[in-house]
Amino acid sequence: MNLLSAELGMAIAGLASLIALGYGLARMGWVGAEARPSVMRLILWVFFPAMIFNRVIGNPLIASGGQAVLYLGAGFLLIVTGYAVAAGVGAAAGVPPGSARRTFAFAAGVNNFGYLGIPVTAALFDRDVVGVLLVHNVGVEAAVWTVGVAMLSGDSLRRGLRNLLQPMTVALFVALAFNFTGLGFTAPVVFVSKVLQPVGDCAIPVGTILSGMYLHELLGRFSLFRDPRVSIGVVVVRWVLMPPIVLGVVACCVSDLPLRQVMLVQAAMPCGIFTFLIVELFKGDALLSLRCSAVTMLLCLLVTPLWIKVGRVVLGL
Repeated sequence: MNLLSAELGMAIAGLASLIALGYGLARMGWVGAEARPSVMRLILWVFFPAMIFNRVIGNPLIASGGQAVLYLGAGFLLIVTGYAVAAGVGAAAGVPPGSARRTFAFAAGVNNFGYLGIPVTAALFDRDVVGVLLVHNVGVEAAVWTVGVAMLSGDSLRRGLRNLLQPMTVALFVALAFNFTGLGFTAPVVFVSKVLQPVGDCAIPVGTILSGMYLHELLGRFSLFRDPRVSIGVVVVRWVLMPPIVLGVVACCVSDLPLRQVMLVQAAMPCGIFTFLIVELFKGDALLSLRCSAVTMLLCLLVTPLWIKVGRVVLGL
């Protein structure tokens, strides 16, 4: 427990430092608003695909199509369940219907599956489990960019399905195809994977710095305590309802050990950091989304270790 608290504290401190760096760069004018879309494209089209390819290639825990489908499906269902729970809580808490309620369901429904989930998983388990997490996270991304974006924008799910064809998804399926055919262990593919490793290592830090740059534009209008309905509602979603739901389903339905380890961490995560960028992109309430992230991040240093400790008992880990 003490080790977990120390590792979690270091992960949060590192995250906060990179966000502060991005904020400072924007405040000093070193990176202008016109550069931020280009940086985001670099993250989504280069860094994250490279990280996924490197972590999936040759991973012995992803040795069959059935395992990959299991991990992808778990990530997809986690987020869809989060949306459903958050939509119900938003309505019960009196979050105004329309854009505000859709934004609340989107922001509160997405946990911090990457920026905090990856370092915490790496601290608790080995590198191969992190590879399983990355496959799981592509399922999360699929849910975010289809069901989530359709809900956030008010579009149909059919139009949201177009977002599935993106570099991270392609990188995953190429890497899985190499693994399943045995090519993932050949010298040329291993060489490419090693070349991509330092590229993929840029995904988390650069993405976090970018979040800080965007925060510079938002924080002037932000008040943490302005809307208690949102603050209380997101606490109920992320810290009261979702952990027991996820742990209960995993305990009853999942026997795969690496997935149980991944879901232990996922159940205890706060809201995602990157969600307010998507909310802003699709004309939602970015300040409301930012409030969801801020409230749960402030509490996670205490609550996340507690849920991980409870989850280890429930899942027998």
